[in-house]
Amino acid sequence: MRSPPPAPPRGPDGLPVADPREERVARVAMIVATVWFTLAAGWELFGPLLAGHYASSASMGIIAENMLRWRIAGPVWEYTTSAPPPSMYYCHHPWGIFWTTAALTKVFGHHDFICRLAPVLLSAVTPPLLHAIGRAVWRPIAGAVAALSFVVLPITLAFANFNALEVPVIAWSLLGVWGFVRMTQTGKRRHLAAALIGTLLALNGDWPAFVLAGALLGFGVLRAYVAPSLFGKLRSEHRYAQWWVLTSSLSVLTFLLYIWLFQKAGKLDDLFGSYGQRSSGNAVPLSAVLASRRYWIELTFTPIAIALGKFAAIVALLRLVVLRREHEIIPLVYLAMATVQYVVFKQGADIHVFWPHYFGAYFALAMGALAATLAPAIGWIDEGIRRRRHGKADRAPARAAMITLGVAMVPILAIARDGIPALHYARETGGRFNEKGLLIHSDGAKTAFLRFVDPTIPRTGTVEMHEGMKTTWGQVWTLGGRLVAQLRPVPARGKTSAGTSAYLADTRFMLDAAQSELASGFHVTAVGPFWKVAPNEAAAPIDAFSFVEREPSWWEWYFVSGTEPHREVVADPWLTWELRTHFGQPAVAPTEAPVTLEQKRIAHNIAVAAGDEARAGALMDEICKALTPVHAKFDDGSELVGSTYHEGARSLLTLYVLAGGPSVADVQLTVRSRVTKAATLSLTVLDGTEREVGIPLGLAPQRWKKGFLYSDPVAIRKRPGTEVFRASYWVRGRGVAPKALIGGVGGVEVLTLR
Repeated sequence: MRSPPPAPPRGPDGLPVADPREERVARVAMIVATVWFTLAAGWELFGPLLAGHYASSASMGIIAENMLRWRIAGPVWEYTTSAPPPSMYYCHHPWGIFWTTAALTKVFGHHDFICRLAPVLLSAVTPPLLHAIGRAVWRPIAGAVAALSFVVLPITLAFANFNALEVPVIAWSLLGVWGFVRMTQTGKRRHLAAALIGTLLALNGDWPAFVLAGALLGFGVLRAYVAPSLFGKLRSEHRYAQWWVLTSSLSVLTFLLYIWLFQKAGKLDDLFGSYGQRSSGNAVPLSAVLASRRYWIELTFTPIAIALGKFAAIVALLRLVVLRREHEIIPLVYLAMATVQYVVFKQGADIHVFWPHYFGAYFALAMGALAATLAPAIGWIDEGIRRRRHGKADRAPARAAMITLGVAMVPILAIARDGIPALHYARETGGRFNEKGLLIHSDGAKTAFLRFVDPTIPRTGTVEMHEGMKTTWGQVWTLGGRLVAQLRPVPARGKTSAGTSAYLADTRFMLDAAQSELASGFHVTAVGPFWKVAPNEAAAPIDAFSFVEREPSWWEWYFVSGTEPHREVVADPWLTWELRTHFGQPAVAPTEAPVTLEQKRIAHNIAVAAGDEARAGALMDEICKALTPVHAKFDDGSELVGSTYHEGARSLLTLYVLAGGPSVADVQLTVRSRVTKAATLSLTVLDGTEREVGIPLGLAPQRWKKGFLYSDPVAIRKRPGTEVFRASYWVRGRGVAPKALIGGVGGVEVLTLR
């Protein structure tokens, strides 16, 4: 068999020989990519852990603290009063990511940033590793293109600080692959060590790393032992054999270690059951599955990246077959790993938007292969043009590399057009994006509430939470190690669970009858819609507090939160009057003049309750001047008077409703939105999902009073494109929702954003 085509000349360091100018430009591009991606990953590093997919990062902190407190190796993601038994260990994935956060917690202690620090650090080293692999396999400009391609993808930006599985597997496996490449080029022991360390850490990150290692090892058998003549002579057969034997041994031993640990914990059946569930539904044709996920796929990768990724797979395969260079297999093994993860575990991919994250690493390396293919062609064309113009031409590899980088930047910048806005979209939705139309909670205000009541809750005992709190790991983490019992019913007076230190509720997701039980039987501390009662405290009228919100400063925007306002909790006599009045408790009207629109709204209600029509009318006129008028009446006598819209870190639409009296059923005001036009210059398909936006009211309309004015704050997390928001009523349980006398099908239009 003929020998493979000659490889490009290599220097004494084993790297392909490159023009110094190409080296410098590629290095600058890599630095730019690294700085940008590190800044993106570090955004909101010191902020609170909120809801959504990102809330699972808080579980890493909980697990780490349990590991350190109880001196256990297995992950347990709920706090306990005694050492948790192995039966509580989480045994669905390898434990490496938990050990990493435990080590950081040992150094820094209990802080919010601990839950994000590991992925931020690993994301920071990923672009340099991609550049190093591209530089070693192809040439400097290919490495630069790989790094730049990775840092603009919406999915890699959105989950760059996500303390889960994909970020560490990508980073550690890239270290292992770089070590493998350099080992085959130099035969040096330190590169073998890098290959083994990176692979071992990736194997302890998650199961897809075993697919990657298996694919690379399988190819290694073909390359070195089955058909060595296909790929040419090895630099060091001894070192290659060492790598193969040690890598395969580490893979097998690591796998057997976890099988033994899970079996010892009695969780092996649980592991197989979880992956049986994750892979359920595989009988559905792949084309139908991909069609159902089309919006998520295009949103997280963009159509340009998808098309380039498909084309690059063919190019990478052709390069492997035609050039017969072993390192051309690298993009393909990442493609294999990502495909197995995404296709085999259908149920997981259907509910987790981040499931195809591994394709980000493939895409970056595939773009490097495309750049390596394009650069010689551009050089040949450039040489031909200069020969025709000047009669002769010298090869100018640096110029060809610069042109290649310029050509590659066209799709890279086009991807960035959708990638950078997707980063903000992901952060404000907790990594859920459109959540297939379901209601998205941020928990920003809820976390501020938990921090406010924290000093009043004993450290011992259990914090019980009503189901409406929709308890997340973020909430448990915020309570700082306390035991938390979720989905707890409303306590009866004198019959609270032994050891209960506080009962917390979100009245927006609590039936009116349950609110009444708490208000009549306990002393309620209300912070906005969030209630706290102390089981042993004597019953007393409600004391209410409110959130005072402002836009974050520049440093708060970056380091703490760029998608939530800065909140302070202050005593609110206006809200105290309103809640006491609606729950039949003695209430005293504030004597000071109302200043804010919310205070004027309640002052209007105080005037109505007092029969002061002139005062009520004057306040209503003043309020209406500050509103965007709507004046949509409903058949129950209520009227949607108008709205305000504040655009900021967390944009807020507030609707104002004049009540016709208490509702006969458990009626709720809601807001739904539809995207009617795609974003300018975006190639991503329009999101056709109707999304639930409005959260139920904390004060149930069953308690509304005729002539009172009520406000409904609605957080707006805008989707790409032109989005239209409509308000309407709906009913929890039985009954008929009031219908708008104007507005047509879908409710009353209250906001349009472009």
